[in-house]
Amino acid sequence: MDNRRRVTRKVLRQRQLGALAVIAFVVLMFVVLLAKCTKNMGDEGSSKAETTTTTVATTAETAPPVETTEATTTVAVNPKASNVKLSKRELFLDIGESDVPVIQSYPDAGTGESDEVWKSMDPKIATVDNLGHITGVSKGQTFIVLSFKNYPDIEIEIKVNVGGAVDAAVVTTSKLASEDDPLATTTTTVANAGLA
Repeated sequence: MDNRRRVTRKVLRQRQLGALAVIAFVVLMFVVLLAKCTKNMGDEGSSKAETTTTTVATTAETAPPVETTEATTTVAVNPKASNVKLSKRELFLDIGESDVPVIQSYPDAGTGESDEVWKSMDPKIATVDNLGHITGVSKGQTFIVLSFKNYPDIEIEIKVNVGGAVDAAVVTTSKLASEDDPLATTTTTVANAGLA
């Protein structure tokens, strides 16, 4: 006689679900333990970071008082200076050549062309008139400073580079007569782009 009991599909399915539940529980416990270990390692790392931060804070407290002076200087800048916009902040001119940076926006609505004050830091290299026309005088580099009558603390610098005048191109034309064409001509062009 066969002593084996027959297992119905329903019982088999219940056993499979039970086994899956046990496996899922074991995997979940493993993930939780792994997460906890990782968190503990992260906490140890963050405590090191806190120690470093404390060290930096201690170092900053013992720094010389020079940093306080720098902070005071930064606060003194007129905030309206950032409203001033120019078409050019650097110019490249030849001797005798002129250019003008166009003011695209002023410090405020009450400031206009009549309030502009233009000054050359070195008039031997470049000059500027009261309308902002900058002219190269001699080879070199200088700054033109723009300020305003109602905001004398705003000073906008324009860098000016003055080079020598470029020599004009030299053109030489000579007639060459030949037996084939007695009126033939040859033109030779030599450009001298050196600075004076």
